[in-house]
Amino acid sequence: MAVEPENVNFSASESGTLAPIATFNQRPNITIAWAKKWIGPAGGRLEIQGFAVDVPAGAVSKSTLFSIHLPVDPSGSERVMARFGPHGATFSSAVTIEFPYLGTSIFADPAATVVWWNPDANAWVDVGGTVTATGQLRTTTTHFSEYGTSDGRGGVLTASGG
Repeated sequence: MAVEPENVNFSASESGTLAPIATFNQRPNITIAWAKKWIGPAGGRLEIQGFAVDVPAGAVSKSTLFSIHLPVDPSGSERVMARFGPHGATFSSAVTIEFPYLGTSIFADPAATVVWWNPDANAWVDVGGTVTATGQLRTTTTHFSEYGTSDGRGGVLTASGG
């Protein structure tokens, strides 16, 4: 039996425009908006629609429910962004997160980067990233929040509006 995820609210969209976030060239046909997996101290991987999280051994001390939530609303599903969970969690060692890059509006842009939404600063914060041989944009983090990809102009990208 499938269990519906909690109502995921991408707070950046409430705060203003998502213009800094890259878009897919062709909107993906997403029928599943989220994926969840228990990952323990031995590590593991969770992926959905080109988004992924790799948890190395020792990043968590006990079995933890990891999740990737994708926006599926008409304005949000074109954005290359996801909420990684457990939301707000921090880790003993960095986890790797991946995003679609091939087939997005920033493909081949040398300034392509990963950004995370900092609600305290009301801003997208650039955390860098590298391109994989399989066309993903990858970075590491020790905490979970909302993440997306951007062309990186301006270093720290601020969403405008209320």
